[in-house]
Amino acid sequence: MGEVKESVSIRPGTEQDVPVLAQMSAEFHVEMAAIDGSDPSYDIDKAARALRRCGFCEDPLFYSLVAEVEGAPIGFALYSVGFWPDWMEGKIHLTDLYLRAGWRSRGLGRVMMEHLAEIGRARGCGLMLWSVWAKNKRASAFYERLGAKLIDDELLMEWPIEPRGRQAESSG
Repeated sequence: MGEVKESVSIRPGTEQDVPVLAQMSAEFHVEMAAIDGSDPSYDIDKAARALRRCGFCEDPLFYSLVAEVEGAPIGFALYSVGFWPDWMEGKIHLTDLYLRAGWRSRGLGRVMMEHLAEIGRARGCGLMLWSVWAKNKRASAFYERLGAKLIDDELLMEWPIEPRGRQAESSG
């Protein structure tokens, strides 16, 4: 296990990584769909456009990390930096953490989480937050082994909003 950790490199994602990020996002989607039998179809081109538009622009909504072994991508993390008023503290918000199937259970998820923690410390953050799909028991167990604590007194809410510029795109 040790030699795999030493051979992995983790670097910031670039716009050139968009195709592989979209491909690994599709792999992740298919795996999650298999858990509950939902539709595994995934529009990789749409994902690539969204990744490029939201993450590789003048004012990115997220940042990415790419994990590689000998130059081959084996995983990624998507995250943003923000503020958590409950603690009056900066936070890293992990959106997705994915390792390709053959690379799991080798300590690489922990290495990626530690890398994200270092980014947070460098940015003055004292907290990392993320959500885990309740049906993804493997991920929940991994995070618990890291020492993560479940926040069970809050609910994740969503409210879809249409960005102003996209209203014209979708109607035309």
